[in-house]
Amino acid sequence: LCGALGATTAGLAATFGGWAEIVRAVESAVVFAAFFGTLSLLRATADARPEIGRARALLARSAARERDAGILVGSHVIGSVLVVGVMAIISPIVGRDAPYAERKAAAEACQRGMCVAACWSPFWLAMAVLYQYLPAVKLWQIMALGMGVAVCGLVLAHLMYARGVGLAALGRAVAGLAPVLPPVALCAALVVGVTAATPLTTLQALITAVPLLCAAGLAGAGRDRIRGALAQVRDGLSAVGGEIAILTFSLALGAAIRVALGQAALGDAIAALDPPPAAVIGAIIALVSAAALIGVHQMVTVTVLLVLVGHLPLGIHDVVLMEAGLLAWGFASICGISAVSVAAASSMFGIELERMVYGPNLKFLAVLGAVATLLLAAVNAVIA
Repeated sequence: LCGALGATTAGLAATFGGWAEIVRAVESAVVFAAFFGTLSLLRATADARPEIGRARALLARSAARERDAGILVGSHVIGSVLVVGVMAIISPIVGRDAPYAERKAAAEACQRGMCVAACWSPFWLAMAVLYQYLPAVKLWQIMALGMGVAVCGLVLAHLMYARGVGLAALGRAVAGLAPVLPPVALCAALVVGVTAATPLTTLQALITAVPLLCAAGLAGAGRDRIRGALAQVRDGLSAVGGEIAILTFSLALGAAIRVALGQAALGDAIAALDPPPAAVIGAIIALVSAAALIGVHQMVTVTVLLVLVGHLPLGIHDVVLMEAGLLAWGFASICGISAVSVAAASSMFGIELERMVYGPNLKFLAVLGAVATLLLAAVNAVIA
């Protein structure tokens, strides 16, 4: 994939120029190594904290259907901060010895809950990438809009797959997550606060603030656990080399495409079509998801589409455009053949990868995609 991205970038640069812009894009990718390191430290800290063990034990007491409903909400809350790391918490609750149907249902619920968190969480790589193209969006704006979309997704998922679980039963399952809610909320609030109070970007604020919180969380864990956490950070960084490489090549390709569009007047041709905002929003969500189904990584498709439409006079507010990209990223994380989250779910729950991709979650993506497109178009009509 990196070879194809690099060859395309070099071809565009040879035709249209823009080598300086490409170099600057590659330089901007360096900070993402620190971002991945911060996430690895966060996951290692969570593993060493007693709250995680208590939540696992409490959630395991629920009945199967209640547990799956609780997993939907729990994976959203925990996955908003730990991202794929939430599966290391949820999968042992189900257990590898559970019947295949139970493991599959739990894995799919975990995927739905976790990936919808991409709509608003600053801990997801999606937001860090999209801020490279839409830096004027305020973090509180995208979090507020994204949480609204995420709540719609959670409600739809519950109605589609756990309608028989009443509010009381759902409350009991979610109550098992009580031990982890305060640290998750504190972590998210800290990043938002630093972003609001300083000139740091969201990515810089996360890299600066979260290690301090993790240091405080590990302070009383004991020397052995601290050493284990640092070793986990080292191993985590060594495991994400592929993602960092793809991201770097994608940013370089985005810079080359910007230069090419400026000279080829393709942007003017798209603007002349004057597509309605709903069509553009729906196209972004659908194209990224469709490409993920055949193995094209969302870093590539989101980059190309945002570069293509991000600076055109299409009447779409930046916050709405960013939310469409975040939702599309979350969808690709659910159905992408090459998505890390799909591979993790397949491995940790013991489900074939193709059954994770081409399964019931595709119906969920179609329904939420249609609802979210209408919702975002309505929001855009108000604020654009």
